[in-house]
Amino acid sequence: MENIYFSTIKMLLVVLAMVCGIILFFRYSGKLRLKLPLKSSALQKVDTIHLGYRKFVSVMEVKDHVLVVGVGEKEISLLASWRKEEERA
Repeated sequence: MENIYFSTIKMLLVVLAMVCGIILFFRYSGKLRLKLPLKSSALQKVDTIHLGYRKFVSVMEVKDHVLVVGVGEKEISLLASWRKEEERA
């Protein structure tokens, strides 16, 4: 009877360790620069330059366009936009 309880507890601990490992892997995969296809987002922030308190300029990619956006305390302005060039192999 003790063997069944020991085996059950052992199995639960292994499953818990596997779940924790998977969670940690996906959480830190961005810091490891792994390109995992988890999100299919069309909006991606490329870079941000802070200009002052609650003021910054941000470069964003939206599908096949690049946008330069200026953000202030109460306003957002589109500073520039252009179409991305296709990469040639």
